[in-house]
Amino acid sequence: MVRHLHRAWSWAVDEASFGAINFLHLRHAADAAGLAAYVKRWEGAAFADYYRPDPVAEGRALAELAGVVPPSDRPSQVRFSTPLPGPVAANNRAVFDLYPSSRGWAAPTLLVAHGLMSVSDIGYRRWAATLNRRGWNVVFVHLPYHYVRRPAGRFSGELSVTADLVRTVEGVRQSVMEMRILLQWLEGLGGSRFAAWGTSYGAWISALLGCVEERVGRLILVEPILDIDAAIWHSPACAAMRRALRREGIDAAHTESHLRLCCPLQAPLRLDPRQALMLAGTYDRIAAPATIRALHEKWVGSHYYEFPQGHVGYRLLPESDRLAMELWPEDFVLT
Repeated sequence: MVRHLHRAWSWAVDEASFGAINFLHLRHAADAAGLAAYVKRWEGAAFADYYRPDPVAEGRALAELAGVVPPSDRPSQVRFSTPLPGPVAANNRAVFDLYPSSRGWAAPTLLVAHGLMSVSDIGYRRWAATLNRRGWNVVFVHLPYHYVRRPAGRFSGELSVTADLVRTVEGVRQSVMEMRILLQWLEGLGGSRFAAWGTSYGAWISALLGCVEERVGRLILVEPILDIDAAIWHSPACAAMRRALRREGIDAAHTESHLRLCCPLQAPLRLDPRQALMLAGTYDRIAAPATIRALHEKWVGSHYYEFPQGHVGYRLLPESDRLAMELWPEDFVLT
C-alpha cells in the first residue's frame, strides 16, 4: 500500500513539473542546419578537448581572478568572464557563491550544482551552513541561464535545455569549463581537496566534470541525467521539445554521433570510482534507476542507493548528505 502511495504521489508531482517544462518548451524552436553544422564540427573530437577551455579565454578569466581573495569569515560571490561566451549577454559571466568554513580556503571544498530551473537557494544555503560547521567550504554554482544569469523575460533555467540543442550542450560545456577555472583559482588559494555534488541537470554537469578534471576527488550524483538520448527522445519532460525537433526534420539519428561527448555513460572517469556516490529515485522517469545502476556497474567500486521517489523531490539531498558522512566519516570534522 505504501509503495503504491509513493508511486502515485511521485507521478503526480513529476507530471506537474513536466507540464510546466513542456509549456515553456513551446516558446523555443529547433535549428536543423545549426545542429548539423555543430555535430560535423566536433566529429571525431576527443572528449577531453571538448571540455578544455580555450587558452586565451582561460587566461582572461584567470587574470580577472588574479589578486581576488575572498573573505574567510562570511559568504561572498565571485564572477569572471566565461571561457565560452554566447549571444545571451546575461549568461556570459560565470557566477559562484562562496561559503567558507572557519578553517579557511585550504579546507576541503564542495561544489554544489543545482537542478534544472532551480529558483531558490534557501535550502542550499542552510546545507552550506551545516557543511561549514563540519569543516567544509561550499561553492554554490550558478549554472548557465539560472539565477543572476537569467536574461530578462525568461524563467530561471528556461534557456538551459530546449529544442535548441546546440545551446543546450554548449551550456553544459560552458559550465564544466567555468568550474575547471574556478578549481584552478581555488587551488591557488591553498585548496587541495575538492568534491562535486549535483542533482539532475547539475549532476549531469558534475559527472562530466569528474570525467575531465583531476582536481575533483569525490563525486556525489543525485538522480544524474546520464543517457541524453533517452532524456531527449523518451522523457515525458521533453515531449514539447521532441515535437519542435521533429517539425524541423530532426530525429535521434541526427544527435546520436554527438552523444559520446555529452553522456557520462560514455565517458572515462578521472577519480577513483570508490569516491563516487550515486542516488536514484525508484519512480524516476527522467534519470531512470537502471541507467544510474549501469554507470555504477561501469565505475567499479562506486556506491549506489535507491529511494522511493520520482525525479522531483527533496528527500535525496539529506539522504546524500547522510550517506556521505557514513561512507567517509573521516572527512567531516565538527568545528
